[in-house]
Amino acid sequence: MLCDANGIPLRFLLSGGNASDINYAQPLLDGAHVPTQHGRPRKRCKWLLADKGYDCEALRKYFDRYRMQPVIPLRTMKRKPRPGLPRLFDKPKYAQRNIIERMFGWLKENRRIGTRYDKLAKSFSAMVSLACSLRRLRQLISYRA
Repeated sequence: MLCDANGIPLRFLLSGGNASDINYAQPLLDGAHVPTQHGRPRKRCKWLLADKGYDCEALRKYFDRYRMQPVIPLRTMKRKPRPGLPRLFDKPKYAQRNIIERMFGWLKENRRIGTRYDKLAKSFSAMVSLACSLRRLRQLISYRA
């Protein structure tokens, strides 16, 4: 699941229950369109916040290629030292990762999605799309004065 800084879902991909999320990170980011205030949506984001599960060298090279700034904590496992400058980790920026966690919490409030009553991936994907659309509409049509 990919969301913007306001917790609005931008794109999601379904994967198998036993598949690693890191295998779906690049296809998810390739199809993303980040809305902007003016003009056409951007294809790439400036910052990408993720947890330790997304810390791999292939994904970091992908970020470097598209000039995205990853905010991913390093895994605690021992590694070979890499030549060059060490990767910096922006802790205050990483604190904003709770936005995606809150978005998942909101998504799972929908009982049909949280317990996955649907057997087919197609119907489950349709329900997630509907819930994400409702979230976006709620943000667009705000009742605040």
